[in-house]
Amino acid sequence: MSSRETGPGEHGSGQDGHLTDVLPIDRAAIESLSWGLGSRVTGGDAPPQLDVHNQGANASLSVFEATDYTYIVRFRTPVGREKFFGVAGADLRPMLEELLDGGEWTVRQGRLDRL
Repeated sequence: MSSRETGPGEHGSGQDGHLTDVLPIDRAAIESLSWGLGSRVTGGDAPPQLDVHNQGANASLSVFEATDYTYIVRFRTPVGREKFFGVAGADLRPMLEELLDGGEWTVRQGRLDRL
């Protein structure tokens, strides 16, 4: 089960914990996944490829490889809710580079150059 995030130009409230409310990515570039599917894909023994944290917002992102070209991003909100998104590798890396260049997010585990 999945659902597309709202289209370009449509903005979320920021209170629902939408990935695109805090990250520099086009909503059309991500696929929202159900919690059940996301937790099943990321819940194994494999550690994330990359784990980044925003201390000020108390939010985190963990990136897991799903296929050679697709990643699952787990977004953990300040209250501990988890949301999952599928993102093509070609879209993910530039998004993460921009995110880390902003200075609010820091890498806790992994390396961006391995994505």
